[in-house]
Amino acid sequence: MSRLKSTLPALVAILLVGACVIAVLTTGPLAIPPADLLSALFGHGGPEAELVLALRGPRLLAALTCGAALAGAGAGFQILFRNPLAAPDLLGVSSGAGLGAALALLLGAGTVLVQSAAFAGGLAIGGLALGCAALTRSGDGRLALILCGVVAGALASAGLGLVVIVAEPYSQLPAITYWLLGSFTRATLAEALFALGPICLGGAVLLWLGFRLDVLSLGDEQARSLGLPARRLRLTALAAAALMTSAAVALAGVVGWIGLLAPHAARLIVGERAGQLIPASMAIGALFALIIDRLATAFGPAEIPVGLLSAAIGAPAFLFLFVTASRRS
Repeated sequence: MSRLKSTLPALVAILLVGACVIAVLTTGPLAIPPADLLSALFGHGGPEAELVLALRGPRLLAALTCGAALAGAGAGFQILFRNPLAAPDLLGVSSGAGLGAALALLLGAGTVLVQSAAFAGGLAIGGLALGCAALTRSGDGRLALILCGVVAGALASAGLGLVVIVAEPYSQLPAITYWLLGSFTRATLAEALFALGPICLGGAVLLWLGFRLDVLSLGDEQARSLGLPARRLRLTALAAAALMTSAAVALAGVVGWIGLLAPHAARLIVGERAGQLIPASMAIGALFALIIDRLATAFGPAEIPVGLLSAAIGAPAFLFLFVTASRRS
């Protein structure tokens, strides 16, 4: 009974996301009944239902996937570093992914190569931060990781600025800028499914670690006293979070605030335990990404980049959650 009670908030959040997905697909100019939508999922729907799935399905899958990935990675970072301000870009992964995508766009690459370059760039910068932190052999591993992540992210940002200066201002620069602002519009079903693989892998690793993350948040000495390989588990968790972030940024560009906001909202609902916080954060992050994606097309024919909307909505929402949590404590 207690186990069911502890998982109930996460289940409610997942059901809420599912209800919102159905609402998005069954409303609007191409409104279809939910029964027709279910039939279309199994290849037996009418032409209208299949058209809705073809037009809205890839974008919807991209929004849900990226939101869940960024929120899950953010929750993992906040637990590991015992820092409520830790975000998915703590290791410079987003900056590295942006640099990789900008270089690919500068060379005139197609969509697949741009996403592959962003994915590789994010992993490279994250790996650089982890490698430099390992070389320091500092007593406080968390502090070394944060400092190395800041340095690696700064190097990637410098490279990105150089690419922006070199880019042709009338063709290449607008494409680079639009990608960096974030959007779910250009995602195809194949690209969304390609990103889903590493995101599911990273999420599964974080969920498997579970209570081990809670122990690691108490410090390496406490973890070793319980027989856990603290350093190996910490690197595994960081690599999983970096993998999720790289895949999300490669798919949709740089979308901020989700990884910072969603864990705070989930923490108010399910508490601090990693086994509950991570899945609840992923559900809330998916819901938040879905909301800002719908708002991006609600103000006229010109779509607003989701990166701008996530900052405009996420900043005051985070301030509200922060004040609420402070008053509770």
